[in-house]
Amino acid sequence: MTERSPVLLVGHPNVGKSALFNRLAGTNISESNYPGTTVEYTESELDLGDRTVDLLDVPGTFSLNPTDEAEAVAVELLEEYPDAPVVCVLDSTRIERGLNLLLAVLDRGHPAVVALNMWDEAASQGVDIDVETLESLLGVPVVPTVATEGVGLDSLRSALAEPRETSLESVSGRARTGIQQADSSADHVRSETGPQTDASAHRWDLVDAIVERAVTYRDSEPSLSEHIGRLAVSPLTGLPFAVAVLYGMWSFFTAVAGFFTDGYFVPLFDSYWLPWIQEAFPMEGSWVYFLLVGDPGAQRAVSSWGMLTSGLFVAVGVVLPAILALYFLLAILEDSGYMARLAVLVDALFDRIGLSGFAIVPMVLSFGCNVPGVAATRTLQTEKQRFIAMTLLSVFIPCGAQLGVMLSLLPQYTGYILLYLLAGFFVFGAVLNRIVPGETPDIAIDIPPMRRPRLDNVATKLSLRLRGFMTTAIPFVLLGVAVVNVLYLGGAIGWLSGMLEPLLVGWFGVPADTVPALIAGFMRKDLAVAQLSAVSMSSFQLVTSVVMVSIYFPCVATFAMLIKEGRTGGGVVRVLGGALATLVTVLFVWGGLLRVIGTVLGVA
Repeated sequence: MTERSPVLLVGHPNVGKSALFNRLAGTNISESNYPGTTVEYTESELDLGDRTVDLLDVPGTFSLNPTDEAEAVAVELLEEYPDAPVVCVLDSTRIERGLNLLLAVLDRGHPAVVALNMWDEAASQGVDIDVETLESLLGVPVVPTVATEGVGLDSLRSALAEPRETSLESVSGRARTGIQQADSSADHVRSETGPQTDASAHRWDLVDAIVERAVTYRDSEPSLSEHIGRLAVSPLTGLPFAVAVLYGMWSFFTAVAGFFTDGYFVPLFDSYWLPWIQEAFPMEGSWVYFLLVGDPGAQRAVSSWGMLTSGLFVAVGVVLPAILALYFLLAILEDSGYMARLAVLVDALFDRIGLSGFAIVPMVLSFGCNVPGVAATRTLQTEKQRFIAMTLLSVFIPCGAQLGVMLSLLPQYTGYILLYLLAGFFVFGAVLNRIVPGETPDIAIDIPPMRRPRLDNVATKLSLRLRGFMTTAIPFVLLGVAVVNVLYLGGAIGWLSGMLEPLLVGWFGVPADTVPALIAGFMRKDLAVAQLSAVSMSSFQLVTSVVMVSIYFPCVATFAMLIKEGRTGGGVVRVLGGALATLVTVLFVWGGLLRVIGTVLGVA
């Protein structure tokens, strides 16, 4: 935690708070878990000219009466720094929602500045806010901002130099002439918050009065993005819209990954890099040569199994194009505002497996990498939801790197493998929902407006995620190749193959030679799938082996994240024990079922 009294950035989810933080923050950004929780907050230095303060991006919260762990952390941060200035970020298109939170913050005695974010979108939607009137009613500085474009940041910094403190009583005195007894502009928002306390009802009355005097709404034609946003959540059009979006994503992913891997990196490594390093590297026949270069007679980089041949090819030639394509698509989904709509759309379906629509975020992230996917389960509301999500993601969702190798190795079967894994995701999710104690509470999702993704935002997200992925991916790929080669040299691979042959051949119907791939899978799943290309087997055995690699054990990075999340949540033994028990069950049931299906179809 910071030693200086910080400036707290507070607001609802999806109001552009984090975008504003990124614009205000310096280069020294750090992320930390709030003690005793799985909730992260972000911290950075903020230069105000005459002094430097710490800026804390507080977890998004709808109110100061917490309903989940993230909201509880937001309240605890406000209590920990009772005198800290607060920047309350409001969505200008839905100002009444944010005003209620602002009044609750002011009621705690915090000096405050209001950032009216999404100012440009409010104007286009016919929402006119009189900033001077709003500022006089609230008694605190009010600054219009457009975080995505950096508009209003200098004014916000200037306002932060002298944040003002006010009381609810003084706000009430200034605004009471505007209180209406008739239906109010905040009635629909008030009804969503459930039973009202006297204090809460008083705040909503003040919201009515403030909106009545400072905000006017004019008729405006819905924009194209608004029409698209409505289509994306409508029960009638939302599902085909989602299918079209996901199909488009899959088509883009396969086209880009295949174009770069097959069109550039395969010829580069097979025709130039591999022959050159096989001839140029000294000490052929030694264990060093075997470890670094691999098989001196290999014709393809993927099957040579040296750290500098297969290792580099998998990391750079297969994983990198796949991850670039997938993270680009994820950034587009997030920046466009569609991710929240997808959460609304799948909420009813996910409820059947003990999850809420919020679980779509870690699920989609896991298709890039399971590590941030498991970390994102922190946003889920209950321990039951987090356990189910972490277990299902680490078992059934293949990462982007693994998908890239699958496309390279089995392009005609990858779609079927994904469908089989997703079927397992929902079947075992339904089972876990019945046996894991706890409830799945209803959710309230604040849906941001649909907008055209900004290239600079997409590039920033892509750069950050790619940098984080590559610093872990390449070392683990190279380490995985080294471990498998050392085990080969020591004779452990042959011993394990003989020991596991009855199980692999008898139950799963795959050759005992798949053992090296299973061992490599402890390091990297994509590496394991790549190693299967060197094993002689039928197409159906290859499909079965790929499914086994996907579901038998999480890679070491994901396993470490499971330990971290379990420890932070206070139940590492329970989380890992339950996850491993589920994993063993899934492996034998879902892996064995695939052989039964193959036998029935006559292809096993």
